[in-house]
Amino acid sequence: MGDSATSNREYYRTAAKLTVHYGPDTRQGRQALAMDQEVWETMAGLETRARRIMEEEAVAEEHKPLLKVLNWLDFKLDLVLHHLRSQEQTQHFPYQGTTIDISGSGLALAEACELAPGSSVLLGIILPDAPWRPVLATGEVVRSQSMKGENASAIRFLEISEVDRERIIHFTFQKQRQELSRLAEEEPS
Repeated sequence: MGDSATSNREYYRTAAKLTVHYGPDTRQGRQALAMDQEVWETMAGLETRARRIMEEEAVAEEHKPLLKVLNWLDFKLDLVLHHLRSQEQTQHFPYQGTTIDISGSGLALAEACELAPGSSVLLGIILPDAPWRPVLATGEVVRSQSMKGENASAIRFLEISEVDRERIIHFTFQKQRQELSRLAEEEPS
């Protein structure tokens, strides 16, 4: 896909109320963010390989029940990991807010006017596709003002993995499809 297509996809903004945990950009916070990112990237790679084996390769019927149990255990381990990491994350993400809108390039965070323009923040964005797997990013506060009738801060992503950016872009397009479907149902025949 060309740069212009990526750019257009990245900047498509959709209204959404998502939970965001955020905090100041500190060295310890960045270290925790990097560790989480490494863990999630490793897990995503393992999950992709496991899915490929289940879908593309011939798996003996006697192994399929074992693979299902391992998949279930993996899910449970994800939940335990999330619980343990969320306890530590409160140190680095002490504040919680709600987005007004979001795109692959940034978000508007409601009631976050205490954030000074130009300041750097660490973000953990909860998407509905995998609430235990937050989108992790570093952002810069671009402005704090009233947006869409709410006090808000606009935050531009400075550092975000491409996997997480794609998750956000996928979410924005999914929301757009839902809205178009809703509007089509409301149209008189």
